[in-house]
Amino acid sequence: MTIGRIERTEDDDIREALHEFPYGIYVIGTTRDGRPNAMIADWVMQISFSPRLLAVGFERDSSSLARVRDNGAFTVNLLNQEGNGMALARGFVQPADASKVKGRSDDAAAQQHDKLAGIAYQLSEREPGCPILDDALAYAECAAEQFVEAGDHVLVLGRVLYAEVLNSGEPLTSTFTGWSYSG
Repeated sequence: MTIGRIERTEDDDIREALHEFPYGIYVIGTTRDGRPNAMIADWVMQISFSPRLLAVGFERDSSSLARVRDNGAFTVNLLNQEGNGMALARGFVQPADASKVKGRSDDAAAQQHDKLAGIAYQLSEREPGCPILDDALAYAECAAEQFVEAGDHVLVLGRVLYAEVLNSGEPLTSTFTGWSYSG
């Protein structure tokens, strides 16, 4: 299809359509060597009632994925539109290892980010203790059961061990934020 003088491809159409799918905004909590960490994610969904399973998509080079592989545990924190949900989300977009972002100067790439600094959270009761954000709308504590290679990502299937609604409000979604990690 040609629009004006710009040639569009089928891949452009697919990318544009997938961009319209709404996604929740989640913070995935992990721990390694007693040090908690967290990352932002939007590819999260419940995939089974019995047992209750969640699926989370991780980039293959994600430090959070390496932590989940090491200890088999993670938390899923659903962010809230109300309160400081957007501010929380912004703080977790930055990768812990700044060198992961291409094109940064050597000094900028050498930085390590503690994304939980200044964030109110507790650690889950089950070992290894993964972060539960105080301001999350809800959270689930999961045990990793399967790691499925899925294109350029890894899908982690986690059994829900415990979950709780912490606050009232509406879930923070890509429709609200205007952000996209799709297509």
